[in-house]
Amino acid sequence: MRCWPSAARASSSRECLYIPCDDEDDSEFSEGEPTKYATGREAEDCNHEVLADAKVCVEEDMYDAVTVAAFGGVVLELPKGSIRVHPIWLVCLCIPLYAAQQASLLYLRLGQDLDSPVHGQGVDAELIIILPFAKVLMIYVLALMLFPELLGALRLMMFLANPTTWTDIKRVNPAHHERLAFMWYSGVLLPLAFLAETLKFTVGYIVLVDSVSVVLVCDTVQDTLFNSLALTFLADLDNKLWEIAKSVFHLKYSEPVGFQLKPVKERREAAEQACISISEDSWLHRHQGAAAIEASITSIIFMGCYCRQFLVTQYSLQTDTLPVARDMCTLWELTESDSWYAMLGRTVLRSVSMYVHPNGMLNRVCNPDLGGYCSPLYRRIQLSDMMDLISKHPTTTVANMVTFGLILLIPQFLQMSVALNACGGGNLGSCFRLEYDHEEDEPFAKQREVEELREEVRLLKEQLKKSSNVHFSSASPTPNGIRNVHVNMT
Repeated sequence: MRCWPSAARASSSRECLYIPCDDEDDSEFSEGEPTKYATGREAEDCNHEVLADAKVCVEEDMYDAVTVAAFGGVVLELPKGSIRVHPIWLVCLCIPLYAAQQASLLYLRLGQDLDSPVHGQGVDAELIIILPFAKVLMIYVLALMLFPELLGALRLMMFLANPTTWTDIKRVNPAHHERLAFMWYSGVLLPLAFLAETLKFTVGYIVLVDSVSVVLVCDTVQDTLFNSLALTFLADLDNKLWEIAKSVFHLKYSEPVGFQLKPVKERREAAEQACISISEDSWLHRHQGAAAIEASITSIIFMGCYCRQFLVTQYSLQTDTLPVARDMCTLWELTESDSWYAMLGRTVLRSVSMYVHPNGMLNRVCNPDLGGYCSPLYRRIQLSDMMDLISKHPTTTVANMVTFGLILLIPQFLQMSVALNACGGGNLGSCFRLEYDHEEDEPFAKQREVEELREEVRLLKEQLKKSSNVHFSSASPTPNGIRNVHVNMT
């Protein structure tokens, strides 16, 4: 996983490392002039106010690469330069990847003994005592292994759905493209990036759901371990495809990496032109605590998904039926109807399974008239069934939900409250500053130098207000020039 704030530290020679968190006003001089005194690439980065920490983490995989490309962060390396890659080309790689993952999961489901009991059959008495505990333990381990995949995709979905993301974050300017400029508008980029993250989350969630059945159907502890770990490989195919794409097409994340905030002036102009009008003091803005709010919403949704999985597992242990068996019966009943969503389901199955008549494949497995296993015992779990489980096992259920809440919700709410209180409801003067452990490090030296320059600029502004006969235009626009003017005035 790549987190942009830490990546900024790693590439200190390319990025401005100062985090402006002072109480300067928004005058024209304080917004633009101090950033012009850096040179080369550093000047460009400083112009984006490395409060430019958008607090966004992405992984090196094909689905997240679409989101990075939507903000101009994926380039094609050439001998004499590089070309920005539009996310639509990466989506073209994501679609066959998603089809391959779903086809593998579908064939895995149909290849299982779906009507086999959960608690095992023909197993030694001692193993029957150990096996349920080993299965439940492995289910929790798999959920933990899939946690980063699901959480990362869901957080990026919240990040993309936030309207201020497209006005506050630096991205490719459509005006710089003479042809096909509309391809870089947010109305085109948002659906592509959101689709990619939705596909990633869908695959991860289905793997999480199927992992319960793969674990429960095993008759030995060894099978439980190996089968469950093999299933997680399907969720990691996007990482492998991205490695192949980087090697074959010479793609990479651009340097300096990161989602950077636009300057204040550009953010205001973009907000005025946006279709959705949002107040400048709104919590949805990146510098007002949007990252903490997005993380909290993500954790609430995530907690709901994991609590549902816990109840599904409990229901399977109680009824001695596999969750995937109920899912396949539900899918078969869906494709048997003549509704529009049944036609959509058959179309999706046909495209995913590469099968001429996918409903026939389901009929042989599920239809009881053809020897299938489906019966009222394998009906879809409903909300009433979950409530019955909670009433029968209140202690276990409440304990697990409280544990999920402590892990997922409490840290996010704490972070959100600290972020909102630290920023004083929009006043960035009280924000925390980034500190380094060793003052002799180059990043600390650069940050300290920029802080000194900004302090001199502040003193210069105070002198300009007092003395009207001082002409700032006579000063050279370099850091040394600022120091000379300051010395002459004092």
